[in-house]
Amino acid sequence: VSMWATQLQGIASSNDGSHIALARALALRGQPEIDGEEALTLLVDRARRDGHAYSDRPPGTAFAALPAIRLATGLDERWLQVSLDLMKADPPPQRIEDTLVVRPATQSYVETYGARRRKIPGPSPNLLALQGTAAMVGALSLELGLVGLVLVVLLLRRRNPDPMPAIAAVAMLGLATLWGAYSTVLFSHVTAGVALCALVYGLERTREAEDARSRWIWGAVAGVAGSWAVSADYALLVAVVPLTVLLAPPGRWPAILLGAIPVTLATLAYHQAAFGSPFSIGYDHQSNFDFARDRGSTFSGNPLRGLWSLWGAGILLQSPIVLLGVYGLARSAHRRWLYGLLPWMALLVFHQTPWGGATEDYRYLVPALPLLAVGLGLAWQREVVDRGRTGRFVGLGIVVVASISAVLTWAHFWSWRG
Repeated sequence: VSMWATQLQGIASSNDGSHIALARALALRGQPEIDGEEALTLLVDRARRDGHAYSDRPPGTAFAALPAIRLATGLDERWLQVSLDLMKADPPPQRIEDTLVVRPATQSYVETYGARRRKIPGPSPNLLALQGTAAMVGALSLELGLVGLVLVVLLLRRRNPDPMPAIAAVAMLGLATLWGAYSTVLFSHVTAGVALCALVYGLERTREAEDARSRWIWGAVAGVAGSWAVSADYALLVAVVPLTVLLAPPGRWPAILLGAIPVTLATLAYHQAAFGSPFSIGYDHQSNFDFARDRGSTFSGNPLRGLWSLWGAGILLQSPIVLLGVYGLARSAHRRWLYGLLPWMALLVFHQTPWGGATEDYRYLVPALPLLAVGLGLAWQREVVDRGRTGRFVGLGIVVVASISAVLTWAHFWSWRG
């Protein structure tokens, strides 16, 4: 996580800009319209309806960011004044970086923002006035990534008190996969991944609970987590439902449904307020991409292309260590996790842009990475710890593959983020 913190550079793209725009609209004005924040989307990840601008992103990530945005308000004002005072210094600073308390955005984002904000009537946020927002959103991103690591540890320690498999798993997850890279920006994928992993943890606890009170508490936790995962990434509905059916007995389902109600109602209420119907989503009103306006056309791509983009050019050529996690789950008693994820993974290969837009990586699979990291820990136990002296050589080979994955993953991430 300390390594992740060195990589924070503020807003990086239209994607996190769109989440931040929505969170600011909800937190500061209590409304879904992002008319005053539209430029933060770079005029890309936005929806238009009845003359107003909206984020096209699912609202779950913005919901998670609301406390951070509220806390950032005072910092934004104070740090803007610091920057303005430094600009007036004598002699004046030679670089704009010398006037910043916190970098509000990457250089490429700043340049694009400056060009596109002029196309929008009315005022747009001054990036210098978003330094506190950048700091608090960065901290939130790190915290979400950390929660994912903690959940992996909890799931592995429930199976084996030996700390080494858990240490190996979180090291590989955090440094050698996109989990670490996307824990430095406010995209939906880590938010959804934390919620999905929390769902599995809650399902396990409610299934094993011996008293009614614990069954209801952990069932409700699972329900909140599952509904939040869907609120952050709609496609995860086809993973949340199968996982719930496979991992929890029917007697636990009422508690899970009860827990799912608050986040589900909040999401439907947002859809109603923004798009006129509980079941109308931002993508239905996307202002740039025609295919995104219909679920059928969104998932009408070539599955062979999708399979290669996600698992070939994505996993195999960028983070091959993830395949060990798949192996670890497949060879364990927890292969039902893979069965539960399979419908969602199959759906993704039909996506029109399975490479993740301009990022050209496997970010759509990021929500599954914590569960696959549990598979990494199980594989470490099976192939390294249990094999004794021979396992040391296997472990060395795994470390080499993980190191290669780390270099490839971060190099690719830097190549598009800057």
